[in-house]
Amino acid sequence: MDWGKSHSFAEFVDTQLLDLQSRFGMAMWFLTRQRGENWLLLNVRGQGYDLERGDVLLWRDSICHRRVRDQGPLICPDVGAEPLYRDAPITRQLPIGAYLGMPLRDQDGQLFGTLCALDPAPQPQLDQSPVREALRRQCHLLETALMWNLAGLDQQRITAFFEEQSRDPDTDLLDQVGWMRILDQERQRCQDYGLDAAVLRLHGAALTPEQRGLVADSIAALIRHQDMAAYLGHDQFAVLLTDNHNGHAEQTRQRLLDALNAKGVLMRCDAEPLSLVRGQMQPEVLLDGAMH
Repeated sequence: MDWGKSHSFAEFVDTQLLDLQSRFGMAMWFLTRQRGENWLLLNVRGQGYDLERGDVLLWRDSICHRRVRDQGPLICPDVGAEPLYRDAPITRQLPIGAYLGMPLRDQDGQLFGTLCALDPAPQPQLDQSPVREALRRQCHLLETALMWNLAGLDQQRITAFFEEQSRDPDTDLLDQVGWMRILDQERQRCQDYGLDAAVLRLHGAALTPEQRGLVADSIAALIRHQDMAAYLGHDQFAVLLTDNHNGHAEQTRQRLLDALNAKGVLMRCDAEPLSLVRGQMQPEVLLDGAMH
C-alpha cells in the first residue's frame, strides 16, 4: 500500500501527539503554526483546556514565543517557578502549571511553529535528562516529516490539476466539478499546514469563443505552476492562488487585467480569501455572466 495515498500528514501528527502523551503525560499536546501575529493550533490532542484545532491565539502572548527566542527552558515542570514564563500573557487566560515546547523549522529553515504541551498542574517528573533527550528525538522526527511534506505540496497540486478529468472542453481548464474538487483539496492543505490561499474571479460579458481562449491563455501564462484555473461558464474564470502572501493576489490580479487589456478583452477581476468550508463553490457563479 502507498503510504502517501492512504494517510495524511494530519493523521501522522495526531498519532505522534497521542504517543507523546502516553509516554510523557501532560494534559494537551499541540502542533502549532506561527503566522504573522497569530499562533494557530493545527493539531490538538488531550483534555484539560477549552482549545481545539483551528483556534487562533496571539503569538506574542504565548510561552512558545519566549521559548523560540531562547528565553526559557525547553521543559518547564513548574511554570510558576520560572520567571521567564510565569508572566506570559497567556498564563492569565489559561491555567498553566507545566510547559514544554520545541521550535519546528520548515524546508527553508524558517520558523514554522512549535511542538508544545501544557498541563494545569506542575509535572516534576519531566525534569529528567532522559526525558529531555527523548523529546528532542521526537521533535526531530516530526520536523523531518514536516519538511518533507511541505516540500512536496507543490508537486501534489500540479499532479492533482493535470490528473483532474472534469474539464471545460473549449478552454481545457477545470469545469465546476473539477474546480470544486481542487478547492476542497487545497482547503485540506490549508487546515493541515496553516496556509493561506486566495481565489480570483475574472468575469466579462458576451465574450466570443476567441476571447475566452485569449483569457485562458493569459491565465496559463501568468500564474505560477502551483496555482490552478477554471472556467465556470457564463464568461467567468477562476484562479486558485496557493500560499498567498505579501500581496500576491493583488499583484496577480493586476497583471492579468493588464495583459487582457492589452489584448482588447474587457474583464473584471475580484479577489477573496479561500474559505475553509468544504463543498462551498467559490467564487459564487454569476449565472447571467454579467459584469456586476
